[in-house]
Amino acid sequence: MPPAERTKAIQNLVDKAIAALAKEDWFQAERVLDRVLAMSHGRRDYLGMAEIIDLLSQARGGRRKQALASRKAIRIIDEEFADTMAVEPGRYLVQPPLVGADARRLRLVACAAEVPVVVLCREPTTQLGLIPIVAIGPLGAVRTKIKPPRDQSKPAAAWFRGALLSLGEVAVEKLNPEHIASRRLDAALGLLDTLPEDEALHRLAIDLCAEAANEDP
Repeated sequence: MPPAERTKAIQNLVDKAIAALAKEDWFQAERVLDRVLAMSHGRRDYLGMAEIIDLLSQARGGRRKQALASRKAIRIIDEEFADTMAVEPGRYLVQPPLVGADARRLRLVACAAEVPVVVLCREPTTQLGLIPIVAIGPLGAVRTKIKPPRDQSKPAAAWFRGALLSLGEVAVEKLNPEHIASRRLDAALGLLDTLPEDEALHRLAIDLCAEAANEDP
């Protein structure tokens, strides 16, 4: 049964997203769920948001799986690109002189074209020999430092996956445990916009929805 606070219009959109998920139309489902999540957030329908975020995790997990299943080598992007660039499924590593904003733009270009990709951005190697990995979003930058791949010209898939997980772990640490649940949820939603491929962030946001529902007057 739909949450009591959910309107018929919102439920119709949720049903539309569920139908898209059943057809593995990940991009259509994500577009609808992004919209309906914002609508439910505006109504403070936290229990309804929990279901929507779970569905959103399924949609993003579907396209993430498609991207990471690509057998092609990680593509390194270090030159300016146009929004009309032809993007192929798979992993992308954006590196200097390009920056985190370019990586975000590449992800959005791919999503608009309904091409499953996962995009990471690296910054210049530090004096200690570590590689900063950064993602840009509404709350600013999420940044971590990791060991470089053995071959920096051909990073391995395992290194790429580890970098992605490391970013997610750092993102969780940005949430202030002293803030009330609804405020932490707002921050988590911003982080999901920054790292939409991170499954643990979705699980955390769902837990915060339950906490926020209990604290909301």
